[in-house]
Amino acid sequence: MKSEHTKVTGAALLITLGIVFGDIGTSPLYVMAAILGKNPITPELVLGGLSCIFWTITILATFKYIMLTLRADNHGEGGVLSLFSLIKRGAPKWTIYIAMLGCSALLADGMITPAISLTASVEGLKSLNDNVPVIPIVIVILVGLFTFQQFGTDKIGKSFGPIMLVWFSMLIFWGLIALVKNLEVLKALNPYYAFNILTSHPGAWVIVGAVFLCVTGAEAMYSDLGHVGKTNIRITWVFVKTALLINYFGQGAWALDALQGQTLSGLNPFFELMPRWFVGTGVVIAALASVVASQALISGSFSLISEAVKLDTWFRVQILYPSKHRQQLFIPMINHILFLGAVFIVLYFQTSLAMEAVYGVAITITMLTTTILLVFFFRKKLHWDWIRVGAITALFVTVELFFFSANLHKLAHGAGFTIILMALFTLVMMIHYQAKHVLLRKKKFVDVHLHEDIIVDVSNDKDIPKYATNIVYLTSAYSIHRMEKQILKSIYQKQPKRADAYWLLHFNETEVPFQQEYEFHEIVPGKLFRLDFNLGYKVKPNVREMFVNAIEELCKKGVIDLENRYESLRKHNISADFLFIVMRNTFNLDSDSPISEVFLLNAYSLLQKIEEPPEQYLGIDRNSLLVEFIALR
Repeated sequence: MKSEHTKVTGAALLITLGIVFGDIGTSPLYVMAAILGKNPITPELVLGGLSCIFWTITILATFKYIMLTLRADNHGEGGVLSLFSLIKRGAPKWTIYIAMLGCSALLADGMITPAISLTASVEGLKSLNDNVPVIPIVIVILVGLFTFQQFGTDKIGKSFGPIMLVWFSMLIFWGLIALVKNLEVLKALNPYYAFNILTSHPGAWVIVGAVFLCVTGAEAMYSDLGHVGKTNIRITWVFVKTALLINYFGQGAWALDALQGQTLSGLNPFFELMPRWFVGTGVVIAALASVVASQALISGSFSLISEAVKLDTWFRVQILYPSKHRQQLFIPMINHILFLGAVFIVLYFQTSLAMEAVYGVAITITMLTTTILLVFFFRKKLHWDWIRVGAITALFVTVELFFFSANLHKLAHGAGFTIILMALFTLVMMIHYQAKHVLLRKKKFVDVHLHEDIIVDVSNDKDIPKYATNIVYLTSAYSIHRMEKQILKSIYQKQPKRADAYWLLHFNETEVPFQQEYEFHEIVPGKLFRLDFNLGYKVKPNVREMFVNAIEELCKKGVIDLENRYESLRKHNISADFLFIVMRNTFNLDSDSPISEVFLLNAYSLLQKIEEPPEQYLGIDRNSLLVEFIALR
């Protein structure tokens, strides 16, 4: 069943404007200024730049994302990790590392977008007064933006759509006024002008790197698929693309009319479209649109990390839900990282033109990772033949590698910062993912049925003091017939833990985003039970809620009997008690351990110091919790 936001209605289209198109929608603030740069303004430069913009938006944004990538919806959800979850069963194991790289690039973008878009919007005030303190104003906005995250966006989120509607309407209005004064710029629709500037202009490589900024928000159109649905995105894109192109072409027309043969000399074509009396209003609208764009990237980063935790590619972090909507997340650690990164970028680079150097590299990598994963979607899910898949992939890879190569020239001007950011994020993801697999191999599993006698005997031995009525262990064994040897030892070694019943609790991650089901198994009659929760990759485990609901449902159906065994409590309708035992793994490295494993597990131990404890992440009540430490060798 469709949610109200995925149905095509006027309200849904307005919401789509506010959620999906903030990043790509604010690109006119800096793209033309970056293309023109310090070059003398000529018809060849302007028409060539506009032609590159038009065909880049058409090929990458419209054809790749709107027409093709939106088809790769994972039960209505989108994004690089969602795409990986969709194709992972039929794809090579190395595709997980491609997904990690794409995820890291998007996290880096979550720092860069707020910095550059807010700086570019506030810089508009310099056209009124050259002494405006841009940096302090931007820092204040960033502090407010990131501080506000902990309260959620329930109330102000309703204004995002109207704000972006005003923004895109403003793009059309001022762009059209400038465009009608010089319709010659429409010749740029001819790809000849793009080809001409790329082959003849001495600064072509720099121009290409700047042109790519016009599609920096294209990936968001796929990432936000789950919020509004593909139909709303596709319909709204017609309006958005029209507004963007009119404004870009309007800026080009202004440049030819006002500055032909001259350089920009610090002017921003976007704000030069406006009369002086409107610039102040334009800056306010631009700043609001930039906040909306930044909010979308920040919220997207929270969702991305939440999915990564479920996919075991990121360490456990505290995840809060500041509103009644479970899809609206707040992750304090990620919020701090993004804030510090954005502030550093603003303080270090100072101007939006300088920040342009760090922009682009991350998004080209994200696009390339999406393209690679799409190959398996086209083959495994759509069953396209290799000729069609190869042709489409070759087109996208060629264009994206072309832009990636052009962006590499920015390494000396700050793009190295982006590479370092991505490398750090990717390294953390790889360390966590690989270490979890190494530790899983070190765990020893036993056949439950070979040891059921001792479980029954301990439970029935009245000489052993009762530890709890029900004892629940978390297990990572996928088979219902196996359990960790450490669990067995926990029951009978040292101080035996006698209970009326023992439970094994296991969580499976599924490719269906919001799936929430459980399976019940009675392994040893009356003594050992197992609950398997099948949770989608967007569902955070909550033992306090899920386990209790499952137990109550099983009792109502008569599958289990949890009547209190103590007469004094039973007559007062007090239910049986449960004790949850969580085993935290420690590891001892032998002298003959491989060097790579020593490095991996030592690095993983550092991550363990900052990650959220498993019992806290799983939502286990501390009043009914026991933590045991198990050494793995």
